[in-house]
Amino acid sequence: MSTVEPVSVLLIGDNRTDYVTIRHLLVDETRGEYQVTWSRTLSDGLNLLKTNTYQVLLFDLTTSIGQSQRAFSEFWSELVSQPVIVICPPENESAAIDAVKRGAQDYLLHTHIDRERLHRAINLALVRSALVNEQRKKAGLEKTMGLSRLKEDFMGLLANEVWLPLLGGRLVLEHLLEGSLGDLNEQQKVALSQLKKGNEESLSVTQELLDVYTYDQTRQQLAKSDINLKELIENCIQECAPLAKFKSINVTADYPQGVPTIKGDPSGIRRVLLILLENAIKFSPNRQTVDINVAQLADGVQISINDRGRDIDPDDQKRLFMRFWEGETGRKYSTKSGMHLYLCQRIVDSHGGKLAVSSKPQTGTTFTVTLPK
Repeated sequence: MSTVEPVSVLLIGDNRTDYVTIRHLLVDETRGEYQVTWSRTLSDGLNLLKTNTYQVLLFDLTTSIGQSQRAFSEFWSELVSQPVIVICPPENESAAIDAVKRGAQDYLLHTHIDRERLHRAINLALVRSALVNEQRKKAGLEKTMGLSRLKEDFMGLLANEVWLPLLGGRLVLEHLLEGSLGDLNEQQKVALSQLKKGNEESLSVTQELLDVYTYDQTRQQLAKSDINLKELIENCIQECAPLAKFKSINVTADYPQGVPTIKGDPSGIRRVLLILLENAIKFSPNRQTVDINVAQLADGVQISINDRGRDIDPDDQKRLFMRFWEGETGRKYSTKSGMHLYLCQRIVDSHGGKLAVSSKPQTGTTFTVTLPK
């Protein structure tokens, strides 16, 4: 079994407690997904950048160099030669937003750092950096590109430009709802909650556009690690439990003895399973059953998700994984941006696997994901 190189992270900051916390959140000795290096001073950090390759840089704005605007400006261009995520306390959030405008990929507040946010920020930084690099490489070829390629580039640029303001809006709404910016009456809370819901839906669609663009445009190797398939599926079932409960749908899962561990991008495979499971629940009549079956193959594993909903027309099945295609009214197979199933296929393809659909009257629809070990 090949060894997967961990994502190398350099933290520049003079607070050892921050280093211990971030290393605890990122480093799992059993998975080996991340390798964290700490530099107490900016000068040492710059020296490390000259002699080593780091995929992500975490920069703490509370360091003495971070609070010196002149020194900060002097060295900033050297820092943003790789993806940068800035870290700061809530009272310095304006400085963090300014850093993002000047080239940082994202920022995190000290009080809001947890495992999920940190992992997501790093993954997003890698994706956005890859997009920027790809756009730079292709800048000289834009005049010769066809209409289809121009549309793809526009979609990537749109996702990047829209995502940042939406993220800023979400953070402001969260602060308002938490009461950190002042007390709210019930009517104001309801109105802001609705705004936050709409903001989150827009963020979700934009993130989906960004993900699709990334899988379409970049050719970088996936950062793969061991995936406990049973644990991942059970987590997806739990995440979909509220929707299943609302429709009185029972979700069952059948595993072979000794479920195999596979190599892959955990977040990508999780995304595929969540989309397929949510669709299966959504399109099943109330009080039905959705079945998940896992089968071990000689060279991989097969995951099937079956619903009891309407069958899909054979002609529709041929177009099911096309970008922006949603199907007939009454059964939209790919929700929101019309790219859920297209994204699923791109993720599975990137793992060297296959995604197939089978649908017949009276038996419902089965989506099958086949992945190599």
